[in-house]
Amino acid sequence: MEKNGRRNYIFLQHAYIAVAMKASVIIPTYNGARKLTVLLNSLLKQDEQNFEAIIVIDGSTDNTLEVIQPFIPRLQACKVINQANGGRARVRNKGAKEASCDILIFYDDDMELMSDSVSRHISFHNMHQGIAGGDQVEDTSDKKTDIQNYKATLTKIWTHKYPDGITRLDHSNLFFTAANCSVRRSVFLKLNGFDERLTDAEDFDFAYRALEKGIPVFFDKGNRAFHHDPITAKSYIKRLRQYGEAHKRLKDLHPERKNVKQETNKGLKKLVYNFMASPYIVDLADRDFFKKTLPKAVRFKLYNLIIQAMAIEFPTRRL
Repeated sequence: MEKNGRRNYIFLQHAYIAVAMKASVIIPTYNGARKLTVLLNSLLKQDEQNFEAIIVIDGSTDNTLEVIQPFIPRLQACKVINQANGGRARVRNKGAKEASCDILIFYDDDMELMSDSVSRHISFHNMHQGIAGGDQVEDTSDKKTDIQNYKATLTKIWTHKYPDGITRLDHSNLFFTAANCSVRRSVFLKLNGFDERLTDAEDFDFAYRALEKGIPVFFDKGNRAFHHDPITAKSYIKRLRQYGEAHKRLKDLHPERKNVKQETNKGLKKLVYNFMASPYIVDLADRDFFKKTLPKAVRFKLYNLIIQAMAIEFPTRRL
């Protein structure tokens, strides 16, 4: 293995059993040492074990490799690739390139899978043509911060409009995340994988391009994976700002696409957002100050205002 930060490649493989693998499970990770154990343990508990796991380390500076090593002999088949940092699109594409199976399943490194997640992805592609996105669930808990419970509630609201089971999506209701998704290799190649020019929103773009080419995109609400995301108000605002910049980049790359025009707030509403766009208020939210003083319904509406103010209305204001 090369040192001094140069591009390097590691290949570790447990002995492959002479049974055709049904799917390649691709896991991109960057500094995921503290997160990967939960995901890998949930892979070991899958009711379908006939898959290969491909873990692509994206230039991590922590002990990710050491965390992975005990799992290699426990998984039926496992490849570990270590490469220079290149971003999520590039690392997913690398995993797909190294995959030996026709069905490609992608999970983020901070997920915890329900025991039937892999089998549901495989069953989907045995019955349907197209791309499948699974549900990304966030639990509420007294052990979590108020902002984390607020974000978990938001996630439930976003997916509530979709019925149970499998829903075919179009441009008007497109909801897709690569944190829990699957696609056949032929479709992946037809779409040229994820766009490596993007550092965010690359999964949304992947699904959008599929629809443009007449490839069906589905949301399987029953294919659930828990998302363990220890966000703060500050980190969530930063993420939404990055997502906003990514969509600006998408507009530059694809000016032909129809984009929903965002409403500009004016008058009193703008003044309220201007007041809320304060790093001091963000800090209060992160210290659970409002949890001690306001009822939950009021707090969550307040967090909506703070997040909208700092991430959307005044995205350049100091955090």
